[in-house]
Amino acid sequence: MQTKIQKGIIFTASTGGGHNQAANSLKEQLKSDGMDAEIIDVFRDNNMILELIIEDAYSAILNFVPSLYGGLYKLSGRPLPNSQLRRLFKRLLRKKMLNYLRIHNPDFMVSTHPLFVHTIAELKADGYTNVPCISVVTDLGVHPFYRHSMIDAYITSHEHTKKSLIKLGISPDKIFVYGIPVKKSFYEPPQNLRSDSDAFTVLLMGGSLGSKKLHHSLESLTQSNRKLIIHVVCGQDTATLNAIKRDFAEVPENIEIHLYGFVNNVGELMDKSDVLISKPGGLTVTEAIHKHIPLVIPFFLRGQEEENTTILEKEGLAVYVSDIEALDQMIEHFIANPSTLNQIRTRMQNISRSYSLDKIGLLCSRLISQNIA
Repeated sequence: MQTKIQKGIIFTASTGGGHNQAANSLKEQLKSDGMDAEIIDVFRDNNMILELIIEDAYSAILNFVPSLYGGLYKLSGRPLPNSQLRRLFKRLLRKKMLNYLRIHNPDFMVSTHPLFVHTIAELKADGYTNVPCISVVTDLGVHPFYRHSMIDAYITSHEHTKKSLIKLGISPDKIFVYGIPVKKSFYEPPQNLRSDSDAFTVLLMGGSLGSKKLHHSLESLTQSNRKLIIHVVCGQDTATLNAIKRDFAEVPENIEIHLYGFVNNVGELMDKSDVLISKPGGLTVTEAIHKHIPLVIPFFLRGQEEENTTILEKEGLAVYVSDIEALDQMIEHFIANPSTLNQIRTRMQNISRSYSLDKIGLLCSRLISQNIA
């Protein structure tokens, strides 16, 4: 008798690249475990109004008034605004989510975005489904949107995140520090692609959407008197890429710059570098921990990335530089004091031991089996 293939839905949204990357990585793992998962980008799937309201507004706010996003993020975490927003998204998404249930008849549901956690959990609470509901927490901090008693499992990347969920009333038995799902290649042991003769190598990134502050950061780094190799990844920000190409056509002889747009070999660039300078998105942080590459944070988005920065600095996993113009001095410090970076690498190595795509796949299988039984 042929065994039924278990199938599920992974809900995501294109508000930044991290949620979709986590969804794709999880889908690949589930496929290798004999399960099938349909990824649904909720705001883009046949609903132009929601896409305009959420994704386009998200991009516009981040590009033009990023401080507003931070204010909205904090406001939405307060009890009254949070409960009102929950009701709003329930009304906006309920009919759509019910339709997904009828079409796909899933054996499990996963959300890689906090906005959908409450909605899928409410469908279960209201009796429309009894399948396991799983939430992937894609940042180190925890927004109250993640809280719901009907979520069966939370996948997190740090003990701090687990403690925050427990404070929100989530049972410790539901929380698994398996790491945010990233590309399979990151779960392989880091490769040291540097040689002793190489200059100190910096990887400078701004996330999948790029960052105009990359230009300012690079300007500071090129002030260093040390011999540096700098890999600059601009992502999809072609304006910043072109500006850097124009303004740094000539640099001091001790500086070597390699400029990229959007790349698929971030892991290889990390293996070539001594330090990563980047904003602290959840996926970038997780990839850095896998690669044991010390993280320097000279800029972040107000909201969850601000929380990530605070937590990372407190846990000794990153160095926050409040003044971008001091980046060259920070690099000078690292070169003169290599033990500083070695301590961060050791902490990252210890944390990465608990990260496992295989364990996430086994967790999904176990929850499905328990539900069937």
